[in-house]
Amino acid sequence: MNKETLFKEKSVIRTAIIIGFIAIILLGVYFFIGRPMITFVGDLDALQSYIDDKGVVGILVFGLFIFLQTLSTCIPGLPFYLGAGFVFGGFKGALICDLFATIANTVAFLLGKKYGRNLLCFLFPEEKLLKVEELIDKSSPKLVHIMFMLLPLPKDTYAWLGYYSKEGLLTWIIITFIARFPHIFIYTFGAERVLSNQYGFIIAGGVIAVIVYLIVLVYIRKRKKESGIKEENTRN
Repeated sequence: MNKETLFKEKSVIRTAIIIGFIAIILLGVYFFIGRPMITFVGDLDALQSYIDDKGVVGILVFGLFIFLQTLSTCIPGLPFYLGAGFVFGGFKGALICDLFATIANTVAFLLGKKYGRNLLCFLFPEEKLLKVEELIDKSSPKLVHIMFMLLPLPKDTYAWLGYYSKEGLLTWIIITFIARFPHIFIYTFGAERVLSNQYGFIIAGGVIAVIVYLIVLVYIRKRKKESGIKEENTRN
């Protein structure tokens, strides 16, 4: 067995160990942190009572839940958004969720920026990094950022890769906060309307969201097609 083959085998083993270690950590985060938080938020009466009793501290604790959920990338956000809508109302609930989610996304953005590709290779498969790099190279970095935050895409995962966009910190925060809001508001507002049995608002919100998503997707495909034509003309 030559040195090159031995090196490749060791590299594969090391990668497998790292992936397994990360998977164990994520499972631990979900079962020991995520599930208890989801259970607590799922009991709406208890959550409402806690917020009413603790006031600002209760809101901050709920915000911490959103922060941890967003940063983890493995805890689903829907139960928290629905809980926020029930307890705080659609608009206020969305603002609270959006604020703490943006803070978590910004922390991920800064960590990725500071430690670079070495950290990301521990967190994600290299193939995924190459796809993001290719996407950003072929498109407008800000457009890619907006697309991930606005559409139902893995926005919390993207935040770790967001430094590829080379955006300044303030630009990152503004785009993230604004682009995340509509997606969150659909859930919080829908939860608030359920309390009043106003299901028509939920249906209307869903239809509007689908229309917006379709428009954005058509625009993105158009940009990709134009980019492909330009590349082909350049080669010729």
